[in-house]
Amino acid sequence: GCNFKWIWRAKIPLKIQIFLWQLFQDFVLTRDVMCRRGRPVCAFCNGRESS
Repeated sequence: GCNFKWIWRAKIPLKIQIFLWQLFQDFVLTRDVMCRRGRPVCAFCNGRESS
């Protein structure tokens, strides 16, 4: 796997570190990830996902 030690050693808030780690692991449900998983709509309102 990839080495993410640079994220944990960075002098940034923990919530930003966790978000970056999730982003690089494809855990953040962006539009393209949702389309790859077969869900191109918003998980909360069932409307089209947009930025």
